[in-house]
Amino acid sequence: MRCLTGIDTQFSITLNNKDALTEDQKTLASYGIVSGDLICLLLEEANAKPSLPRLSSSTPPPLQNGHEPSTSIPNKSQASSPKEERQNGLPDNQKAHAEVQKNDDTARSSLEFASGLVSEDVDLEEGTGSYPSEPMLCSEAADGEIPHSLEMLYHSAECTSATDALIVLVHLLMMETGYVPQGTEAKAVSMPEKWRGSGVYKLQYTHPLCEEGTAGLTCVPLGDLVVINGTLKINKEIKGVKRIQLLPASFVCFQEPEKVAGVYKDLQKLSRLFKDQLVYSLLAAARQALNLPDVFGLVVLPLELKLRIFRLLDVRSLISLSAVCHDLYTASNDQLLWRFIYLRDFRDPIARPRDTDWKEVGGYFI
Repeated sequence: MRCLTGIDTQFSITLNNKDALTEDQKTLASYGIVSGDLICLLLEEANAKPSLPRLSSSTPPPLQNGHEPSTSIPNKSQASSPKEERQNGLPDNQKAHAEVQKNDDTARSSLEFASGLVSEDVDLEEGTGSYPSEPMLCSEAADGEIPHSLEMLYHSAECTSATDALIVLVHLLMMETGYVPQGTEAKAVSMPEKWRGSGVYKLQYTHPLCEEGTAGLTCVPLGDLVVINGTLKINKEIKGVKRIQLLPASFVCFQEPEKVAGVYKDLQKLSRLFKDQLVYSLLAAARQALNLPDVFGLVVLPLELKLRIFRLLDVRSLISLSAVCHDLYTASNDQLLWRFIYLRDFRDPIARPRDTDWKEVGGYFI
């Protein structure tokens, strides 16, 4: 290919600055190149010629419009860098190649930054505009690091035992799911008043999704375990909802209590366990008691997502799931779902008609 620059200049088009596109008859679109893609031009040195004749120092420069050309002294912003000075000493074709390489590197760096393709080996120094190294939630924390909120709560609680430290962590997990503690005077970085009693811990909460009711946690140490009972108080009626047992030694190491980051371990596991088995069940029970619709969980998922989940179950599990509530019963009766499960789990040599009741046929094989 030739470039019209006053003289014929041989160049090659490349996408990676190495391999040239040799088929001149093809269009760029045939290579999958679209607007915005980076294209590199590599000049061939063999056929390069100087674009302008060199002027000797003894020959005066030509007149411009009948006047002598003006001269100016470059300021600091116009001063050439050492790299530019080295490039100025190169032949014109090598200058053009260096300029293309420079633009290529600049464009590639801009693309990598804009798309987030920054090397993982680069350690961002903590400062303005950079991500903090500490986790924000307990579900993100690895061993040896804790959220800042947990550190603040731990110091305010003045823990004297592993059980104290565990209750502080449980309290933070409740707040991470939206529960608002009572008795803190709007201080989220301190434990509620009278949270620690004689042999028992009591915590009270409200939730924006259940404003007419309150939730409570009663934590009782029993030997090496801590039993946590979740209760609801709605219309002056208190009822127990959920109970969970935790082993403090599994999540707390109280050998060096002054080093907060080393006190807690397996935060991700406890966050998942505690929220799935107690917190969300407590919230769902409260909304049900207040005759409010569900706002999370399997029931509120779109039908398409429900069917994708249901088809992972075996027949007995699917039937058990359909007995939970009317919504799940309706969704689990989908004929396409039962046809999928029937063809997956059972071998039937009989050719079935299109209007087959696949759930009924599958029931014969259970």
